[in-house]
Amino acid sequence: MASSNAGDSSSGCVTGRKDEVSSAATALQGGSHVGVFVLGDSGIGKSTLIEAIVSSLGPEISPIRIHGSPALAKVPYGVLGPFIVGLPVQEATSQLAVLRTLWARLEEEKRAAQKPLLLIVDDAHDLDEPTAGILAELAAAGWAKLLVGAAARPGLPEPLLQLWFEGIAERYDLRPLTLPQATEMLEGRLGSQVLPNVAEVLWEASGGNPLLLIGLIDDARSEGTLLQRNGVWLLTRHLNSHGQRLSDVVRRQMLRRTPAERQALNLIALAEPVARELIDAVVGENVVAALIELELVRATDPDRPEVRLWHGIYGDALRTLISPARSLQLRQSLLPLMDSEPTSDEGLLRHVSWSLDCGVAVEDRQLLRAAGVGSRLREDDVARRAAALVQDPELQIEARAVIARTYYNNSDYLAARDILEADFGRGNKVSDLLAGSLLWAAVLWALGHTPAEIMNRADRLLQAGERLARASPEDAVGILASTRERWDTMQSLVLALAGEFSDHNSAADGPTDPESSPANGTRTAFLLCLEAERLLTQGKPLSAHAVLSKALTAVAPDDDESDFVVDFVLVRSAAAAIHAGDWRWAENLVAESAVRSGPGMISFGAGVHADRGIILLYQGRAAESLNALSAALEAFRLADPQHLFSVTAAMAFAAAAEVGARDKAAQFLADYESATTNLSHYARALSAMAVIYGKARLGSYPGAAAELSALGRPDPTVNTAGLELDALAFCLALGDHGAAARLLELAPGLEGRRAAAISAYAGAIMTDQAADHLEAAKSCEDAELWGFAALAYDAASHCYRVVGDTLRERVASTHRKRCLARADKPAGQEAAEPDETLSILTRRERDIVGLAVQGLSDRQIATDLHVSVRTVEGHLYRSYAKLGVKGRDELPEIAEG
Repeated sequence: MASSNAGDSSSGCVTGRKDEVSSAATALQGGSHVGVFVLGDSGIGKSTLIEAIVSSLGPEISPIRIHGSPALAKVPYGVLGPFIVGLPVQEATSQLAVLRTLWARLEEEKRAAQKPLLLIVDDAHDLDEPTAGILAELAAAGWAKLLVGAAARPGLPEPLLQLWFEGIAERYDLRPLTLPQATEMLEGRLGSQVLPNVAEVLWEASGGNPLLLIGLIDDARSEGTLLQRNGVWLLTRHLNSHGQRLSDVVRRQMLRRTPAERQALNLIALAEPVARELIDAVVGENVVAALIELELVRATDPDRPEVRLWHGIYGDALRTLISPARSLQLRQSLLPLMDSEPTSDEGLLRHVSWSLDCGVAVEDRQLLRAAGVGSRLREDDVARRAAALVQDPELQIEARAVIARTYYNNSDYLAARDILEADFGRGNKVSDLLAGSLLWAAVLWALGHTPAEIMNRADRLLQAGERLARASPEDAVGILASTRERWDTMQSLVLALAGEFSDHNSAADGPTDPESSPANGTRTAFLLCLEAERLLTQGKPLSAHAVLSKALTAVAPDDDESDFVVDFVLVRSAAAAIHAGDWRWAENLVAESAVRSGPGMISFGAGVHADRGIILLYQGRAAESLNALSAALEAFRLADPQHLFSVTAAMAFAAAAEVGARDKAAQFLADYESATTNLSHYARALSAMAVIYGKARLGSYPGAAAELSALGRPDPTVNTAGLELDALAFCLALGDHGAAARLLELAPGLEGRRAAAISAYAGAIMTDQAADHLEAAKSCEDAELWGFAALAYDAASHCYRVVGDTLRERVASTHRKRCLARADKPAGQEAAEPDETLSILTRRERDIVGLAVQGLSDRQIATDLHVSVRTVEGHLYRSYAKLGVKGRDELPEIAEG
């Protein structure tokens, strides 16, 4: 048998397939199987797995390779030519003669090698039937074993498949890589940290196909789409899959298809998604059905069937291989069959892009619609191209607003402002006045203007409305109403961006019930976001989340600005979840948001990981937090549409300071101080708190507590209990127990398990009783606030030390170390080993006593530890004697904590 080292070495090169390598090697080494079959789609890793299996078998076998060939698929015994060269021509079609000659050749090989033979057959789906029959006979007779790779469709030839039916061959159907497997492959290939959303984008684009994934990685690197910054791999723009590596893969695939199949694939690539009936009409139903069966094309929506390529990235690659002349020819074959333009956004965008590539004129309104779709789908290049071609003066202001949106998508606020500012308040119709007006306000906010400044400048919109009303007195009422409504919506937006709830009562000045303002769900959504900001600042994140849920329902799904508004709401929903301390809810929310963002994953996905980093920091897992936040920060340097850079830099500084990474901390502090984008009042205060906390962690900072308190309570006449909670939590983490009294005053009005757990810790500080510290520690553990739990156990340990109760002190210290193990250690510090000083109890006795203290019954302890109930009872009896207690009821007094 092959050594275990050899097996490990071979399987280590196959991402996520180690079990298959080991199992296949075992099957080939045993006596009950004559072959192993590896099936899967093209590029799924069949050849790689086969080579890993061969490598794991090492020198124990003598490999003989046979390659199936499409060119020889109809030539009997064609692929066996190199093995039967001495066979007379007249006997070349005789199965018996071929079998005898091949057997003699194999016997010669076996004698020379003095090892069992392994026939390695690649592309077995291209074998002719007679050859497959001979190989099956050889294996069944025990002359050699088979290691066979074949495409899942059409699959194995019947004679080989029969071996599997008979149970003497193993079969492995390779599935696409999972996301963790794809991430493993990425990290192995790039050799450095990969931003998780990058892995998700590449995995999704490749469909988990290893060959396509590798092609995407290589092409994206060569094009500069995938690059490394400060040790983190990032995607700089939308993934275009038309590089040389992928084009070669697709070209080879196309060579295997019939002319009719190639025509169908080209048509679908150029028009996808396209009605199936149109492709059927051009190339025939059987051709399309065959491509669906081969999983090269997939059909969607049974009611209105459309077809698209199975792997979306094939589309980009195929389109680059089609000449403009051929593309125009295909377009002309399809266009007469279409009775209307595509109904889906993606279909319209592809239709317009195809027309432009062919040099065909597109009507201005269709160009404008396609440009708007492109900006929402983050297809910024296509959006700009379409918008720039709009010629109608009546539509050009709207077209330029779309171009500005593409710059905003990439955080180029100056370019967006220059376009929008030139058109703001201009135009001879209401749609021109409204075009890009919300974006204009958001851009000015991002560039540092205050709400008052923005709204003063926004008066130009009202003045323009009055101008239009005078010119069209018959429409004056509608014109004035539309411009006033937009002005009000802009005000709601900038106030929501600033979080200026103290100066603007959303309930009084605007509707908070979506049903009360059906005509303007956008304004309603912004007003509700403002209300949620007020509630969050007051320490009511659960109430804030409920309000934000209403905001999502207020957004009209067909509104051109709905994506912008939905992202706006989701960012605030994530903040509410984080401050409530419901980590699962927060992580599920941001994960769902990332999925919803689709093509926007490249920019929105960084926000997902920023939220994850903040959660980890709050939990006390600073080292993990630092990794997540620093990676997200690198992505925000490229695009930050949700204005999260400053908060992320501040939190990254705090995390770096927590683990003692001074150089990184200095870099993040500089990033924070140089950031220019505006923040809401809440985010600005929270960022400043994180920076003060970080500075205090790095060294003596005597004014930290006072500064934190001032940030948490900037105006004693306004309820900012939520901000105070954050400030006081930072104070307590720094060891300032003076913050406990104020936190207990606030506790009754705070919501969420994070606030409850920290308040419990503050209460224990005030009583300074060991039992209270232990209860607070358990509350913090339940809330997964490992840092605070460790502090509470440390306080309990101190209480026991003061009264000389050494045993209880040691138990509390053990729990403290366990919590620290769940959190992080400063850079370079080794994790503490569990306290072994309770030498009066054995390790097993300590385990059982610990579970008993938690309230588990003897039977539950037995189940947890996989021992008998009698064993548990015996260990507890001996522990009682050693600890000097009478029974289970006295254990909490000794081991509590």
